[in-house]
Amino acid sequence: MTKLVQHKRPDLDNVIATDKDMELGLIPAWSHSALKTFETCAYRSYISKVKRVQEDYGPAAARGTEIHEQCELYVKGELPELPTACNKFKNKFEELREGFANAKVELEGEWGFTIDWEPCGWMEPVTWARIKLDAIYFETETSARVIDYKTGKKIGNEISHSQQGITYAIGSFFRYPELESIQVEFWYLDQGETTTQVYTRDQAMMFMPKLHERALEMTTATKFPPNPSNYNCKWCSFKNSEHPICEWGVK
Repeated sequence: MTKLVQHKRPDLDNVIATDKDMELGLIPAWSHSALKTFETCAYRSYISKVKRVQEDYGPAAARGTEIHEQCELYVKGELPELPTACNKFKNKFEELREGFANAKVELEGEWGFTIDWEPCGWMEPVTWARIKLDAIYFETETSARVIDYKTGKKIGNEISHSQQGITYAIGSFFRYPELESIQVEFWYLDQGETTTQVYTRDQAMMFMPKLHERALEMTTATKFPPNPSNYNCKWCSFKNSEHPICEWGVK
């Protein structure tokens, strides 16, 4: 099994050297989904992360959570039958299950990183970035596959999922410095389709400065202006609840 190694990256000093003493804002940590929300509507992030009002993501999200939990149990060998929703990926889940039994697969990774991208715990005071993935399959000492199960739609989410894949690759290379290549796979369980992205370390790190810059904008923010529109407000529970919390929502 590939080992987690604490490490420094002097080649990235020009990107992160000034960040260690930077004063963080009201939301001091980010994830892919949190960053997506912030960039869509910062006020929605404020209600959720600063005012700490729990958002209702609806039955589709609840279904996704249940399927993910069942998939984890199956791959671990703790569930005898593959969930029906995953039947289109039966062979792939069998491969994961065998890999887990042979100590080649890690599941439900909760990766934390400091502001200079040193690996740390998920909920430590210094945790600045959080990356959660369904599975990572170590094929060799220098290559791995990151796998994310998707229960939602593929069409319309291509850009967001591509950005998520880049984040997975960057996090993998920081967490496992001996890795030289990462294949990111999105398994669209309902559609039976797969999207694959392959990165070398150098290719992934070309995207790192921009991701770092976007994350800094969120984690140093002190103002959270609303960005109401028909599209942004359509699925926002803060606007669509029985007692709306957001006064800016488009009706």
